[in-house]
Amino acid sequence: MARHARLLLALAALLVLPSAAGAQFGHPLKGQWSGEWTIKGQPNRLLLNLDWDGKAISGLVNPGPNAATVKSVTFDYANVSSWGVKMTAEGKDASGKTVAISVDGKLEIIGAYRRMSDGTWVQDGQKGEFTVTRN
Repeated sequence: MARHARLLLALAALLVLPSAAGAQFGHPLKGQWSGEWTIKGQPNRLLLNLDWDGKAISGLVNPGPNAATVKSVTFDYANVSSWGVKMTAEGKDASGKTVAISVDGKLEIIGAYRRMSDGTWVQDGQKGEFTVTRN
């Protein structure tokens, strides 16, 4: 009888562990996101590399020599129907002038690994729409 109980317990563990491992995404914004932001019909490549240290989100916009550093991220946990995200970042243009980025978006498909975010992207005073998907 004890052998059957151990067998059933082992079988239950095998069934439960994969679902628990799949739920370990971490913070909803953590990860690499790719997509584009569009201004006046002109698409611009967009790559976000975001990290979570347990207290705050940090990261880079379009990592590389001309990357913009994420300065602040506000995530609206209170309203699960909107999952609002506000982000500011700062980079430099080709002449070395500071370029401010402001993002106001909404996180969608929150339960999926390849979740999406879209909304308004303002960069150096130019306003457009953005869409990114977590890779």
